[in-house]
Amino acid sequence: MEHCGPEHIEVLEKKITALSDALAHLGQGTSLKELLRIIRFPGYTTPAEFAFSVAMLDAMAHQARLLEQMSEELLGAAKQVGQEG
Repeated sequence: MEHCGPEHIEVLEKKITALSDALAHLGQGTSLKELLRIIRFPGYTTPAEFAFSVAMLDAMAHQARLLEQMSEELLGAAKQVGQEG
């Protein structure tokens, strides 16, 4: 069985780091904090906008849970294959 070389590890390291950084930035929640401020403005929101907002927030929360699950599964699989060196 052929193993990946150092260049493959470098590609994975860059992708893992980029994803980790993106998730850390996402975790700061600055956009959602701004949304919390906006929803208090007078006239926000119509019943249709409310339904759309609820649907979007539910979908985003679902995606966040899926990302957490996928991360745990990837780590678990890596632990089964990889060896600490």
